[in-house]
Formats: sequence, structure tokens, C-alpha cells
Amino acid sequence: MANRYFLPDLPGPGESWLTGDLAHHLGRVLRARPGEHLMLGDGRGGTAAAVVTAVERDRLRVVIDRVVQSPRPRPAVWIAFALPKAARTEWLFEHATEVGVTGFQPLWTSRTRPCGERAERWRKLVQAAAGQCDRAWLPEVKAPRELADWLAGPLPERRLLAAAGAAPPGPDLQHDTVLLVGPEGGFTAEEVAAAAAAGFVPVGLGPHILRTETAALVGAGLLLAHRAGGEPPPST
Repeated sequence: MANRYFLPDLPGPGESWLTGDLAHHLGRVLRARPGEHLMLGDGRGGTAAAVVTAVERDRLRVVIDRVVQSPRPRPAVWIAFALPKAARTEWLFEHATEVGVTGFQPLWTSRTRPCGERAERWRKLVQAAAGQCDRAWLPEVKAPRELADWLAGPLPERRLLAAAGAAPPGPDLQHDTVLLVGPEGGFTAEEVAAAAAAGFVPVGLGPHILRTETAALVGAGLLLAHRAGGEPPPST
């Protein structure tokens, strides 16, 4: 079982019935039984510890002790990236969620063109990954945008461009940050110039040329390693 299951809205303390897809997954797929403990979340910092007290065909009854709230982790770290192939994109969403990114901005560039959007599929992958690693806040998944439109803003205060041979990002993570990662073959010279004009500073991610999804994950890990403590503890 996952470490956390998400609902659009958390029920308050006391007895509640879970229905819909979550109830089906817990009752039919995972075979939850009375007495089992669950951690429920709303993806917006809310957390509720629950105990299963009854399992019926299409619903579960749980008892919730209390609901607590975790503040949003700060500063934010976003990944904006040229979309790789479908399987690699899904890998990126799953693993960067585990690392702790705040959100994802997929991009279309000169070397990556629209081939069908899968935003709902990506959100489901992110939710499953967040449940496995017990995140209180779900990362935000933006719909794909053209690079030029996205560069017009608004953008986070600190703007970094993954670039081979550049100096690594510094340890000071004081401001909301976005890491921009290019496609296979890299950004065109015109796209690099447009990013520079939008305030992006080149940063290196190691001695080797990395795939898009690898660069995004390595970059996010380097940045988030300097954000002390991960997700803040919940408030009571």
C-alpha cells in the first residue's frame, strides 16, 4: 500500500465514508480490511490519519482522529523542460516528484513539437508518486506551452538554464527557482538567446552530456539538497 492517498477534500474528524475510485482501489485492488491504518491527504498540505472500520462493495468507512496542515515548502523549485519521448517524460514526472519539485512546466521547442498532450495522465503519475513518498503537497503539472510564450512570463525570481560546461548552481536557495532544460540536441542558438534575454543564467550539472529527463532530475536534486528540512512538519 502507498504511504498516502489523496482526496479532493478531506473529511473532518469522526466517521466518514470513502467512495469512488479511491474506495474501489483500496477495497477491491488492495483488499483493505477493518483495522488497517491509512494516511489521507488533499494534496494542499492537509493530512488525516484514518482507520478502516468497514469495507463494502463500493465504499469504505473510516474514522479520522484529526486533520493537520503542513505549510507549503519554500522556496519553490520548478522544472521547465522540453518534452522527451513519452516513457522518459513519465519517468521524469515520477522521480522528480519523489525528489521534491514544486511543479512541472512541459515545453514545446524547435526540436520538440506537439504530439498529443497527456496532462491528465501526468497528474495521475505525480499523485501516485507523491503517495508513495508521502508528500503532503502535490506538485503542480502545467499544460505544455511554446517556449517563446512561456519565456514572456511571469517567471520565478531565480532562473537557471542547464548548460554543458557552465559552473554548477550555487548552494544559496533563497528565492523561488526554475530550472530550464533543453531537448535532445539542445536548444537552438535563438532559443538560448531568448532565454538569456529573459534572465536565465547557465548552470552546469556535471561533466557529461545528459538526457533531458536525467538533467532535470539531477538539477532538481542539486537545488533541493540546499533547501533545509524538506517539507515542513504539519501544524496542529
